Amino acid sequence: EDKAKAKKWFARALELGGKRQFDYAIEYYVNGLEYWPDAVEEACKPLHGCAVARRQTGGKKPGLKDTMKRSLNDKDPKQAFLNAAWLFGHDPDNVDYIEGLVRNASRLRAEDSAKWAGGVCLKALEGMAKATNKQFQSLARLLEEVADRAKARGEVAFGVEVYQMGVQSLSLWRRRAPRDRNAENALRDLSTKLTILKGKYQESESFRDSIADREAQEEIHDFDRTVQADDRMEELISNAEKEYREQPDDARVLSNLINLLCRREAEKDELRAIGILVDRYKQTEDYRHKHMADDIRMKQLGRKLREARKAGDETALKEAQVASLRFDLQVFKERVSRYPTDNRVKFEYGARLFKAGRFDEAIPIFQNARADPKNRTACGMYLGRCFYRKGFYPQAISELRQEIAEYQFSDDELAKTMLYWLGRAEEDSGDTAAAKNTYGKILQVDYNYGDVRARLEGLAQAG
Repeated sequence: EDKAKAKKWFARALELGGKRQFDYAIEYYVNGLEYWPDAVEEACKPLHGCAVARRQTGGKKPGLKDTMKRSLNDKDPKQAFLNAAWLFGHDPDNVDYIEGLVRNASRLRAEDSAKWAGGVCLKALEGMAKATNKQFQSLARLLEEVADRAKARGEVAFGVEVYQMGVQSLSLWRRRAPRDRNAENALRDLSTKLTILKGKYQESESFRDSIADREAQEEIHDFDRTVQADDRMEELISNAEKEYREQPDDARVLSNLINLLCRREAEKDELRAIGILVDRYKQTEDYRHKHMADDIRMKQLGRKLREARKAGDETALKEAQVASLRFDLQVFKERVSRYPTDNRVKFEYGARLFKAGRFDEAIPIFQNARADPKNRTACGMYLGRCFYRKGFYPQAISELRQEIAEYQFSDDELAKTMLYWLGRAEEDSGDTAAAKNTYGKILQVDYNYGDVRARLEGLAQAG
């Protein structure tokens, strides 16, 4: 019964996420997790996806009031877990929130969620230049507790996986602090536990008769793991390449190889993946292969853009933005010609045209793409902004008012964006009274939104 209730929340969350209403989607995922805390595939992973998408669209991080209201140390383990999930949904890069997810999932005995969150935390720490010894040690201790319980329940494979993640955390600590004896001792102790548990395989009566099958199972476990030791990953890639050479027409084999090459986000491996896909496209003329290759390249360019922004290098950031947008425009123009009835592809192309300032080209694209219910409101928002940028204020006002009237929410990012540009169009068209009213609606839900307060005060002073 609890799972049935949770699934209803998750289904609605998925729908809201598809409409880019990320704040509401996150709330619904958290509400569902109250009934089913161990729903990794159904909630934790899509919640993470919503969180990342929300961050990329400028969603605000939790404030002091939010963190005080949602304590990660609540006496009730479930409430603490839900608090961590909500905070993580609004700031997915915050290691404290991720660690809070691991810790409170473990307290709640939501073992699958604890394992998943542990993988997310491990990846986050690995990417942090200033991750502390305490963070690596704390994560390893939490993972050890989860694995210890799995071992006690007889869930050997699960326990081995979680111990391996703990060993990986301690290995990262030792790599960054090679002279720290505490790191060395902790790594030795946990590695011993891992070795002993792995030995449990040998207690099976059929061990000697089915060793090949066990190795195959380990291959599957290793493939599914988020974090791999470099030497094991190279072995997996080598095996996948061999299998691909033997069965080049098997889609599953190709997909396994590409996923492995892209897993570490290493440019050298990704370029190999692109090369394989492009060659396959030339041989078969199957556009899916070029589609996959272009997706990998877009991710590379997006990663370079984020790195430049994080480094604060304005020149590199501008170059990365231009390169990313130029490639995106090329890709989505081609996809529109390949998939002429796919309105979601048209929407993505229109968003890039808008970003490039090519409003005359973007307007008819958005007018067609709005036939897709998922992006209808967003298309209307972009159309209004295109008309505004062209100086067609009456058209912008009409478009935005219509979308706002039909939109079911009044305080999410999309609603505030539409209100803001409606106010700008009303202000620039000379309708000061309407602009004041529109800006006032924004202040009622978000007092610090953009420059709205300054604009409203300026209009008030002007009379």
